[in-house]
Amino acid sequence: MESVITAWLSMKGLVIGAAMLATAGWAAVAGTAGIADSSRTGSVHDVRFEERMSPGSLQVRVGDEVRWINQRSTPVRLQFLEDALGYVVCQSGFSSLLRRQQDSATIKPNQSASLCFGKADTIRYNARLDSPVAGGQMIESGTIRAMQ
Repeated sequence: MESVITAWLSMKGLVIGAAMLATAGWAAVAGTAGIADSSRTGSVHDVRFEERMSPGSLQVRVGDEVRWINQRSTPVRLQFLEDALGYVVCQSGFSSLLRRQQDSATIKPNQSASLCFGKADTIRYNARLDSPVAGGQMIESGTIRAMQ
């Protein structure tokens, strides 16, 4: 009797696990609508986080990739303003576990995140730079002008 119960519990676990994987797979496919993970059409422009963010303002061409590189010992959080990510054509580091695009990204030390913009526009964002000192944080504003 004990082996029958064990077999039934094992089978029940497999069915639940398969259902969860199927649901996650469907959600991942639904969340990838139209945004490539790596393709770009132009140059790569770097914004570096060391002591401060540099450069704070950047002019790029439509299709260029903007890459934010965290060279600090603490994470950096980017938060885009004014629904700025409506015209993103490629991304890396700006999607959730289910590959849904987000308007923010946390960049760990020695890592990067990037976006390509598909329309001429001015994109504004804030960068929150944590301090190694407890409770310390610096917020810097950035601007990207995507031109034709």
